[in-house]
Amino acid sequence: MPYSFEPAALMPLALMLALSPVIEEVVFRSGLQDSLSRRGVPALWAVVITAMAFAAMHLARHPPAWALATVLPAFVIGLVHVRTGRLWPCIGLHALFNLIWLLRPIAS
Repeated sequence: MPYSFEPAALMPLALMLALSPVIEEVVFRSGLQDSLSRRGVPALWAVVITAMAFAAMHLARHPPAWALATVLPAFVIGLVHVRTGRLWPCIGLHALFNLIWLLRPIAS
């Protein structure tokens, strides 16, 4: 299991499930995706560009396969943002995707 229940070990878990989704969705959805849309980029292209930028950002700290694995979830979250126009559903979905990623080693 990648995480134990020691206080110091819970910090990465808290960051991945709470803080990271908020910060990343503010930057990528409210920031980049909305900015592209305001500049006339069609919604689908704004979602694609944002998902690719999201994956590229993950290359800075993760292996290429991990970064590539973020493209589809980022695309789905981008579509949710287009559909709802709200950030909170995106943050919740992002946290859910992170939780699934964390539980993946437990399930295998």
